[in-house]
Amino acid sequence: MTVADWLGRNALYPRQLPVGLVASLIGVPLLVWPLIRSRAHRQSA
Repeated sequence: MTVADWLGRNALYPRQLPVGLVASLIGVPLLVWPLIRSRAHRQSA
């Protein structure tokens, strides 16, 4: 959350992005990637 807050404050300076938006943009790919990866391993086995 600290990194998301920092990015939200500095990415479009002097404007700020909501920390929830930045956290979602970072977190969703990190959540979906292992799910897709595990599904691919199950199909190839």
